[in-house]
Parts: sequence; C-alpha cells; structure tokens
Amino acid sequence: MEQAKISSKGQVVIPKYLRDALGFKEGITLMMEKIDNKLIIIKKPDDPVKELAAAGEKMAIKNVRRHIKEE
Repeated sequence: MEQAKISSKGQVVIPKYLRDALGFKEGITLMMEKIDNKLIIIKKPDDPVKELAAAGEKMAIKNVRRHIKEE
C-alpha cells in the first residue's frame, strides 16, 4: 500500500505507476466520495449517461428492483 503526504495546499501526489495504470492524465477531472472512513477517487467519465447505462447492463433486473424498494 502506498503512502502520500498532504501538502499545505491540500495536494496529494498519486504515484506515476498508479496514474498510468488508471489512465489518469494531466488535466482530467477526478471524482471523489467519502464512504465510511475511505476516500474513493475515480476518473470522471467522458459520457456519464453512457457509463451509467453500461453499469446498468451488468446488474440483474431483480437487483435493481430490490434497490429501488429499499429507497
């Protein structure tokens, strides 16, 4: 597991091999979410609607119905 320090400006350096593996290039937009005690960082999709549709194709319809009922 990698370690990084937060600068006085709140900046964190992501190691090059991780940036390369994840396709993080200069100028991209990252999205962040706090879940429990973790920080999740993902690359913002070029087309969020297309990405959401692709993710939905991977889910079984019964799981979607169950998730809707829970909300």
